[in-house]
Amino acid sequence: MVYRKVRALLVVLFSAALVAAGFQHAALSAPAPGDVGTQDVDKGELLRVGGSSYPRLVRLENSGEANGRVLSSMTTYRDNAGFAVIFESRDDGKTFQPLSEIRDPAGEDTKGMCCSTLYELPQQVGDMPAGTLLWAGSAGIGSDEDERRTSIRVWRSDDHGKTWSYLSDLVQAPVGPGVWEPEFTVSEQGDLVAFYSDDSDPKHDQKLVQVRSSDGRNWTDVKDMLKNDEFTVRPGMSGVRKLPDGTYLMVYEVCNYDPVHTCTVWIRESSDGWDWGDPYDLGTEIVSDTGGQPLGTPTIALAPGPNPNGRLLLGYQMLGGDNGGWAPGNGKTVMVNDNPEDLDGPWKEVPSPVQLSYNQGSSCRNFSPTLLATEDGESMIHVTTDFEHYIGGPCEAFYGVGPIDGGTAAAKSEPRPMDTRIGR
Repeated sequence: MVYRKVRALLVVLFSAALVAAGFQHAALSAPAPGDVGTQDVDKGELLRVGGSSYPRLVRLENSGEANGRVLSSMTTYRDNAGFAVIFESRDDGKTFQPLSEIRDPAGEDTKGMCCSTLYELPQQVGDMPAGTLLWAGSAGIGSDEDERRTSIRVWRSDDHGKTWSYLSDLVQAPVGPGVWEPEFTVSEQGDLVAFYSDDSDPKHDQKLVQVRSSDGRNWTDVKDMLKNDEFTVRPGMSGVRKLPDGTYLMVYEVCNYDPVHTCTVWIRESSDGWDWGDPYDLGTEIVSDTGGQPLGTPTIALAPGPNPNGRLLLGYQMLGGDNGGWAPGNGKTVMVNDNPEDLDGPWKEVPSPVQLSYNQGSSCRNFSPTLLATEDGESMIHVTTDFEHYIGGPCEAFYGVGPIDGGTAAAKSEPRPMDTRIGR
């Protein structure tokens, strides 16, 4: 399995593509309206020019007069440096404008950054009041797996994303292995909890790890959150949301477990955000009510709904058929669960606001998309990535807004053959 190398090379290939395409000195700016160069994006607008990966969306809810603003973060690469760009929308996702950058020294001099997350504190943690924004990403990923030394770096903003300051190193990996894809929540006890994918355990090709902090600076109580006795099985890429009743939900991928699908998507729950049960229990696998199998890079969002706990929105990279191959909604769907208390669903496929005509796996196409409900709860904002012009060209972020109740996205039919030459 070469998934670790595929992800580790994401920034390297990404930066090389930017240089080849002449984007190494691209300015941080919004694209011209309708300036979409790709043939694979059937639906969606280009969010920015300059290369993007791991998009994330947050609506400010604890920030006083700034409440309602939507922020989007992405990692990018320019002038031999990996860093974050932050965009802002004040019209509920209809348009985005550049807001700030996070230039971390740990990503400079070709060391690179990737795999980032964005989070607004719902309550005070240490000296950080509710409304403080946190951004974290993997730094120092490098191109040489034998020499790199990765870390997860945490930054904070006290002015709604306009400026940022370094806060802490969440984890520092030994030379060689990587630590990836941080995710935050605040536990019932009031601690800031972080989850990340870890390649450093010689007994596991990858596992999910958790750690917590009372102030965002000092991280303690590291423990395994999810792992498998089979070395090659790789749980990772967690996404966490807290329901109105206090239940915490986590989605994640598990790669090399299913003999038919490479990376299936699973979900589990916690009553306090820290104790997630037996780390060897993989949880509940997500399958749509038509047999569609979400595959890889899951993210989750919460939207209002008839249920007091709202409804769940699930983004993912690909949609497989229940017996293999590609489901009809591949590249054109997300999933909705109107009953979050029932992790088995039903999960229904609905049309995604951004839609790709070709989606058979890569480190760019539909990789780690992000969703956010609009303020009225009727629609969703969607940001995902695709090659703008050609495979190996710049990987760009595209966005769109569409209804949550979109009906059935695609009727169940015989799956199409899966192209195994491109995958994770």
